[in-house]
Amino acid sequence: MSDTAIEIRPSVRFSTRTLLAYSLWVVIAIHAGLILALGERAVAASRLATAAIPVLAAVCFLWRARRVPFREQFAWRWLSVGVLLWAGGQVVETFIGRSNAASNLSVDASDFLYITAAFPILLAISRTRETESIRAVAFLDAAQILLAFGLACVRLFHMSLPPEQAATVMGRIYGAECSLLAVLAILRLVSWSTREERRRIRLLCAVVWLYLPVELGMDYASSRWNLRAGTLLDLLWSVPFVFAGWRALFMSREENPGGGRTLGRGKLLIESLCPALVTAGIFALAASIASQHLVLALGAIFLLFALQSLHAGAVQLNYVVAQQLLVQRERELRAANSNLERLSLIDPLTGIPNRRCFTSSLEDAWRRGLRSKGPVAVLMVDVDFFKGINDMHGHAYGDQCLATIARTLGQQALRAYDLIARYGGEEFVLLLPDTDTEGALVVAERMRAAIAELDIPNRSSPFNERLTLSVGVATAVPKAELAPSRLVETADQALYEAKHLGRNRVCSRGQV
Repeated sequence: MSDTAIEIRPSVRFSTRTLLAYSLWVVIAIHAGLILALGERAVAASRLATAAIPVLAAVCFLWRARRVPFREQFAWRWLSVGVLLWAGGQVVETFIGRSNAASNLSVDASDFLYITAAFPILLAISRTRETESIRAVAFLDAAQILLAFGLACVRLFHMSLPPEQAATVMGRIYGAECSLLAVLAILRLVSWSTREERRRIRLLCAVVWLYLPVELGMDYASSRWNLRAGTLLDLLWSVPFVFAGWRALFMSREENPGGGRTLGRGKLLIESLCPALVTAGIFALAASIASQHLVLALGAIFLLFALQSLHAGAVQLNYVVAQQLLVQRERELRAANSNLERLSLIDPLTGIPNRRCFTSSLEDAWRRGLRSKGPVAVLMVDVDFFKGINDMHGHAYGDQCLATIARTLGQQALRAYDLIARYGGEEFVLLLPDTDTEGALVVAERMRAAIAELDIPNRSSPFNERLTLSVGVATAVPKAELAPSRLVETADQALYEAKHLGRNRVCSRGQV
C-alpha cells in the first residue's frame, strides 16, 4: 500500500444568506472603486451602484419574509417594495436627471419614485396584528398605495407651478413623508405585539434615523456648497440600506413561546392611530391638488373614504368570524368536557356507573336524607368464587359474566333514583334512597334470585357449578354526626359475614 498522504479539501458551501451578506459589501467595494477610478466621470456609475444596494436590501427583506410567520410576511414585502422604488428613483435620475448635484433639488420623474417609495414603508410600519393576516386588507392597502401614487403624480407634474415653487412643494412633501416615517417608527416602538414585529420596527426606526441625516446633509451640501455626485460621499446613501439588509439577514427568528403580548389601552390606542396617520397623509395629498383639480381631489377623497370603509368592514368581519369560531370552539369544548365527565362516571366494561359516581350519588342522597329524615340503604354485592371463573373459564368469559350481572342487577333497581354501580373487581353496590332495612332485604333477595335464575356456569362453584351472589345490607337514617362512608363500611361488614357463613346468601347488619 502506498504511503503517499492524500489531502482532502473540504468543499466550501455558501448559503443564500451568506451570498447576500457578501454581496452587500462587494457592491460597496465596487462603488468605492468606481469613484476612485473614474473621478469626475463617476456620476452615472456611482448612482447605479447606489441603486444596487437597496435592490440587494429588498432581496434580503424577501429572504426574511419567507422565514417568518405568515402574519409578518406582508410587512417585509411592503418594505422591499419601498426600497425598490427608491432604487428606481436613482436609476431614473441616472438616465434622465438634469442635475449632477449630490442630492436632486429639481423636480423630475425620479422625484415621483422617491416620494412614492415612502408609502409602502409607511404601511409596513402601520400594519397592526388585527390586519396583518387579512388578505382583503392587503388588497385595500395596495389600492391606497396606487391612489397615493396617482395623487403624487398629479401634484408633481400636473400642477401649474413655477420651477422654484414646484421644487419647494416637492421638498415639503418629501419632508412631511420623512417626518411621518420617523414619528410612526417611534410610536410603533411601544406598541409591538410579537418579537418579530418588535425586531422589524426597531430595524425600521434605526434605518429611518440613519437615512434622515444623510438626506438632510446631502440636501444642505448640494444647495449651499454645490456638492456634486460621484464622490466618496455618495457611499453615505448606502449606509441605511446596508444596515437594513444585514440586520434582516442576521436578526433572530425566535418567536414568543406563548404568542403575542397583551397590550394596554394606551398602547392599543397608539397601534390603532398609526394606520389613521397614513390615511391622513394621503388625504392631505388629495387636498393639496384641490385648488387646480377640484373634481379629482374630491373623487380621490371619496375613494379614500370608500377604501377606509371597506378596510373597517373587513376588520370587523374578520372579528365577527373569529368570535363565531371562538363560540363554536367553546361549544365543542363544553360538549367534549361533558362527554369526558360522563365517561369518567361510567365503568367501561359493564356500562354502568362506577365507584366515583356511586360516591357522589351517596353524598347527594345523604344530604336529602338529612332534610327529609328518611332512611338510606346500601347493598354490597360480591360474585362468589369469581377468581375460579377467570382461572377455569378464562378472562373473556369472566368479563361477559360481569356485564350480564350488571345488566341483571340494574333491572332490579326499579326506581329512577336507585343506582347500581360497579364498586371494583367483581363487587357491585346498590344505592336505595328512602328505603328501610326490610325493603332493602327484599331487593337484595330478589337480586340474588335473579342471578341464580340465569343459570350461568361456574365450574369452581360448589353450588351446582353455577354462578351465585353474596349480598350485604345496611341502612341508616342520615345524621349530621354520621358520615356516609360509615354506611358503606357497615354494608361491607355484612357482605363479609355472608361470605363467612358460606356465600350465596343475604346478610344484614340492620340500621347503623
